[in-house]
Amino acid sequence: MNSVQMYHNLMQRIRARFDVIELLHISEGESFTRAESAAFQGRKIVEGIAYACLIAIEHGAQQIPRDAKKQWNAEKILKNLKSKGFETLPSPSTIRSATEQERADGYAIVVEGIPKNRLTHDQISEIYQRLHAWLHEANPYVYGSSDAFGTDKAAVLWKDLSDLKTFLKQHLISVQGEAMYCTLWDVNDDQTKILPLSKFNLGP
Repeated sequence: MNSVQMYHNLMQRIRARFDVIELLHISEGESFTRAESAAFQGRKIVEGIAYACLIAIEHGAQQIPRDAKKQWNAEKILKNLKSKGFETLPSPSTIRSATEQERADGYAIVVEGIPKNRLTHDQISEIYQRLHAWLHEANPYVYGSSDAFGTDKAAVLWKDLSDLKTFLKQHLISVQGEAMYCTLWDVNDDQTKILPLSKFNLGP
């Protein structure tokens, strides 16, 4: 499996997790159990983001740090990559056909970033830590009941999950001039699509 196929497979799993989260959000089941189930999927999505960075680095640089390759903790992977000079993250973006002038400059398509939808390494790590709190039973000596825990944290949880979805639903990830553009829900057939790019015009 090459890096593009690996990235596609990973994004299909992430999209499936978002679909499950949406079902949990709109269902009529007990709210605390729905929230903690969604948090579990969210934590795996963040781990998927970390793996996406590794795949993109392999795609662009043809190698990845050996000590990050078998790691599973998203926060540790991102810190490891950042310490080695890899600031790689998905970048929320749209894609369009090039204008006449851009075609004259050699571009067939243009990818335009959406800065307001971006998340930083620190923001992703903070979300990961908040999601982790849902993986343990609510301590009755601290919260008294699971309802008290859920009331305190549920609104933040659903916002974090929404922010992750906005961050990833259409994005570009690039290393050393080699990039992959991903849409989790294609407008034509609702499938997850990956477009590898080598020479591209990235907007602001």
